[in-house]
Amino acid sequence: MIYVALIRGINVGGNNKVSMAELKTLMEELGLENVRTYINSGNVIFSSDKPEDTIAKKIASVMPHDYKSKVPVKVLIISQKQLESIIKNAPK
Repeated sequence: MIYVALIRGINVGGNNKVSMAELKTLMEELGLENVRTYINSGNVIFSSDKPEDTIAKKIASVMPHDYKSKVPVKVLIISQKQLESIIKNAPK
């Protein structure tokens, strides 16, 4: 399944800076596949056969440790199907 991870609390206002190349490598080390990052946003597109909540917990558990974040990192996982539905049903 294809997912988007929206990782909040990094690269905001010059705080908790994370290199997108490092983020991509970290996501691959977590076992995620076909990992791509989107600009310097902390958003990641990837494939996985794991459930969304499992993926979100894995990502959130490594981010504060690896990046010494002063703010707790929140992770929202959206499946491709969910994103398509959001776009389709968005008000014009």
